[in-house]
Amino acid sequence: MIKDLISLTKFVLSFAVSLSALFAYIMAKGETGTDMYIATFAVLLVAMGVSTLNQVQEYKSDALMERTKNRPIASGKWSPMSGIYIGSLLILVSLVIIYNLLGMIGFNLFLFAFIWYNLVYTPLKKTSALAVVPGALLGVIPPAIGWLAAGHSLLEVEFYALGLFYFIWQIPHFWLLVMLFYGDYDNGGYPTAMRLFGKNTLQKLTFVWLIFTIQTGYFMVSIFEPASMTINILLIITAILGFASSLQLLSKNFVLKKARAIFYQINGAFLATIILVSIDEFLKV
Repeated sequence: MIKDLISLTKFVLSFAVSLSALFAYIMAKGETGTDMYIATFAVLLVAMGVSTLNQVQEYKSDALMERTKNRPIASGKWSPMSGIYIGSLLILVSLVIIYNLLGMIGFNLFLFAFIWYNLVYTPLKKTSALAVVPGALLGVIPPAIGWLAAGHSLLEVEFYALGLFYFIWQIPHFWLLVMLFYGDYDNGGYPTAMRLFGKNTLQKLTFVWLIFTIQTGYFMVSIFEPASMTINILLIITAILGFASSLQLLSKNFVLKKARAIFYQINGAFLATIILVSIDEFLKV
């Protein structure tokens, strides 16, 4: 049952998403605090809740895809109604927690996350191969929660730089997944960027977006102005490695299975950048 619950709520992915709030808090305040943990927990709950409702919405498509056919609802182990109950409960609890922590601004951000993910993005995936672009807005909400919990304003240029980095990164992140699982997505009835653009064009577009990601990462780093020479050197190395990984997409002999390695390398570079800037902000205090 526990294994099915972890799968139903996409716990591993939801936990990774919640860490965005934690790092944003440290980047904003330069220290940890009780509010940071509360905000991170609230983000974890709402991420689990909307993910659960997403599986209710897509269980018929999930059943047609090799990668998702064993999910609890898609496989028939759990009923769609059980998913509605669990997802709704998780979202309601998260709304109570975030309201007590941040008031209406936190409540509204969580409500927007539910509306945008479950009522806009999820249906849009069935009709547009470019749904990932508006869907990427969702990735900015967790760091926004962490930033607010630290007592800062979303109007600060530092948050704009951080939010832009999160937004841009998600698009090549998803397109690399499309390269790996486009056959599955086709089976599930989803229009894909692979079908829309073709393999060669998608490679080039993904490369361009990865360059955008590196540029927005550089912009974010320049705004936060890391004080540690060691941190700066490591950030430069991270950017170089990310760029080198991206170059593989321009190879005429590129095979789609190589997208897996690039996926992990780029995500590792993204995470390393966030962690290094967080450490520098923590050391400044």
